[in-house]
Amino acid sequence: MSGTWIWLESVKEQENQRGCFAAFFKKGEGSGETILKISASTRYTAYLNGKEIGRGPIRSDRKTGYYDCYCLEPELLEENMLAVHVWSYGWSTYQSLAAPGGLWFEIWKGEELLQASGKNTLGALDLGHQWNAPKRNVNLGFGDYYDGEKFESRWMERKEFCEGFPKAKEIPPVFEKLEENPLKDFETIDVYPNSVEALQTVKKGCQQLTVNTRRAFFGDRRDADETIFSGFLGFCLESPEDVEGRIVFPNRTWNGLLGDFRIDGRLYSVSNADRDIPVTLKKGCQFFLMQLSGKFDDLYCHIEFIFPRKLRLCSLESGEIFVAGPTQRILPVLDGRSRIYGGLKEFNRMEEETEAHKKIFQAVSYENVKECCQREGISLQFVDPSDYGWNQYLLSLARTAQVLEEQNLSNDNLGILWNNHRDTVLPLPGGDLGKRLILDFGDIYVGNFEFLIQAPAGTVMDGYCYENQYSGEVDYTIGLNNGFRYRCKEGWQKYSVMARMGARFCMLTFYGTEGEVRIRDFHIRHRGYAGAGEGSFQSQDEQLNRIFEMCRHTHRLCMEDSFTDCPTYEQAFWIGDAQLTSRINTYISGDYELIRRNLELAVTAGENTKLYNALTPTDWNTNIPMWTMNWIISIGQYLEVTGEEAILEKLYPKVKEVLDYYEGLILEDGAFLISSWNMMDWADMDIDNEAVVTGQQGILGYCFGLAAQFAERLGDEKAEKHFLEVRERLLKFVDWKLWDQEKQCFLDGWMPGKGFSATKSIQTHVFLYLYDAILSEEKRKKTESYLIDPPDDFVKAGSPFMLYYYYECLIRLGREESVLEDIKERWGEMLHYDSTTCWEVFPGFYENSRTRSYCHSWSASPVIFMLEQTLGLQREGEGFQKIRVKEPVGGGGWCRGSMPTPYGRIKAQWERKKKRYTLWLPDAIEADISRLPGWQVEIQNIQTRF
Repeated sequence: MSGTWIWLESVKEQENQRGCFAAFFKKGEGSGETILKISASTRYTAYLNGKEIGRGPIRSDRKTGYYDCYCLEPELLEENMLAVHVWSYGWSTYQSLAAPGGLWFEIWKGEELLQASGKNTLGALDLGHQWNAPKRNVNLGFGDYYDGEKFESRWMERKEFCEGFPKAKEIPPVFEKLEENPLKDFETIDVYPNSVEALQTVKKGCQQLTVNTRRAFFGDRRDADETIFSGFLGFCLESPEDVEGRIVFPNRTWNGLLGDFRIDGRLYSVSNADRDIPVTLKKGCQFFLMQLSGKFDDLYCHIEFIFPRKLRLCSLESGEIFVAGPTQRILPVLDGRSRIYGGLKEFNRMEEETEAHKKIFQAVSYENVKECCQREGISLQFVDPSDYGWNQYLLSLARTAQVLEEQNLSNDNLGILWNNHRDTVLPLPGGDLGKRLILDFGDIYVGNFEFLIQAPAGTVMDGYCYENQYSGEVDYTIGLNNGFRYRCKEGWQKYSVMARMGARFCMLTFYGTEGEVRIRDFHIRHRGYAGAGEGSFQSQDEQLNRIFEMCRHTHRLCMEDSFTDCPTYEQAFWIGDAQLTSRINTYISGDYELIRRNLELAVTAGENTKLYNALTPTDWNTNIPMWTMNWIISIGQYLEVTGEEAILEKLYPKVKEVLDYYEGLILEDGAFLISSWNMMDWADMDIDNEAVVTGQQGILGYCFGLAAQFAERLGDEKAEKHFLEVRERLLKFVDWKLWDQEKQCFLDGWMPGKGFSATKSIQTHVFLYLYDAILSEEKRKKTESYLIDPPDDFVKAGSPFMLYYYYECLIRLGREESVLEDIKERWGEMLHYDSTTCWEVFPGFYENSRTRSYCHSWSASPVIFMLEQTLGLQREGEGFQKIRVKEPVGGGGWCRGSMPTPYGRIKAQWERKKKRYTLWLPDAIEADISRLPGWQVEIQNIQTRF
């Protein structure tokens, strides 16, 4: 390699830094295309002569990074400037691992090197970027908060500005090796608001305090793993008079610190379910001490103080906010045997606090805490002022804002809707008031917001983004600070938000100055994987058509460099979610290279634990056994669709390794007893983290059977025999031990010290039936009756994810019409609430509103059943060499559509009244039409695509 890794000279490296880099080069004279090769940590945006050409990189593992390639030819001038904006998180997230800041690039004209990263590259710290902005949530990286007065936001367009940068320094490689990105470039679409929903004058409804305790508690820790500990957070609050109000914690322990607290010794109880606490404050300073105890997935504390008078923090010995502890800490071991979360249930407190902890929590002053910590040998640290601040958490500010006036919209307010020179003009009220504009983009998109505005210096623009509102009721993002902040300089300015966000609605709130804001341009640059999109569906049933489109759009929003669970809340590659998402993709897009990338990326989950982490790449360590099993199942499904042997040869050794480890957790009697996150559905099943889970046992048996098939294909006879023996042991235990003879059903599981589960569920019977885990014909028949008519006391499906598996069972039982009617009812409810995408869960699971994520990849499975049952196309045999055409179910009087295959797209259409079916079929595929008796069938062969 000619380029070297570089970073900023004379800049102390820390979390959440941005570097601005520039290199100059002349147009080459040689033959061939001019290609930029580029990689960075954690995110970059590259510009050629001021125009954006790409963002990256894709997800990397602990050793291997990836570089992107861009053809520069169309945009080249005689003299050129490459500018690269690099955002180094420095901390791990649920999509990336902590790495030092770094940039690498090379520019080639054929075999001629035009430019490369090195000590002559120019680089400067982006001083406008607020490095101590809070993280967006536990899953994602930091919020994008920018001060346009501190740095030139359009620096990448200004050659003369970049020429003043100092030279960069060469650093050791960020990755052991670099490989070319194996995927296609993302597609990019600029999307403008569809409508202006409201124009409001607003006032802040709370004082919001954010405290990042990570450094004070744990020094330079950079991982994304959970923290199981006890400790304290404290400060003194001053009130100008006696007041009554509320102290509110906007998030559960999944996304922040909270706990019981005392004010001058008076105890206030707090829990995940009860986080809005009425409080009386006296005039003057009072001592606030909050107890932290249990499992926390993030170390930020967000607090809303809702009082009629302004509060302030009092000065203490060496600062304003302190932490004491940890008074104890549990470091969990993820091996399937040790107690997960150190034995805690996920949202529980420590089983027993130390005596030192109990004494500290009785303190009524900072001096009491200090004396106790010194006596007990407990660490006491003040939080650095850079690690806390007021009114930083946009979710709280948006959620609590008081609307003082709803204003009628005029033509002056509508320019933001169009990509032209028409401005949206907003007069600013000044003082403590703000002007708020609510925009609807008409659909959920994911990407980066960009804007061009004119404003007085010091004007603050907060953009808070969310996915849904209905009848004026906003569904605020649960546990997600989904927004950006920009502080304006005087005059016109342009900014491109680097944080990747999903949203349909955006609240823009302007405050801090008087005068006028003019918005010339505001849009989201939607970016996603360039999917083939070869699946389609239209019928006389308009509701089915709308559901198909909402599923297709949902799926496309969850396609990045891997399949992701959702575009807004997590953007994470969960290896279990990806099994269902991959299957959906084979019906509506046919992006086999992306499916293969997911199967291979999942192997890196083995770097966290031999059980395989539930998501990757990350160092947040958690295993969901079903997710590991789903990965194995997905390999089999990929083989069925593509017939590709190479993937099996590559992944079979990994399958053997993980199944060998799981076999070590099978007890002598055949019970698969594991300590893990034993999740199968978002539903109220009586299953502990240490348990024999009946459905899980059945799926594992199926995986051993699938591995036997893999072994047979590769000639591994010894392994094939062994896998089948293990499968038989697992299923015999299900048959002998997990069937309740009195209740005539399978129980959900068994737990040490507790015994059999108290619940019976549709989930358990679905998985046992679907994965052929029921040995007894009598029990199988009984299970079929439960699937057709679930008993009232069975736990029902809690998510669209679970319904996919349930529907597959019903299809086997000939209940196609029931499946389609249920889809219309359940997904129709989503349409009723003006959703254009598919929900994560059904109403009732989360504490507020209808769902959390309004766009979740695992919820797009209805497309499978529409194409198979209504259009009537079904793959038969491996590799799509043959299909079966069945008599259509539903759809009204006509239907047309298409389905991707490795050989090209199959197109079909039918008319029920005429009983006419027309099929356009690649000539490499054979069609079985025996299940269309009485229909006129016309088959037109088209050329196979290779």
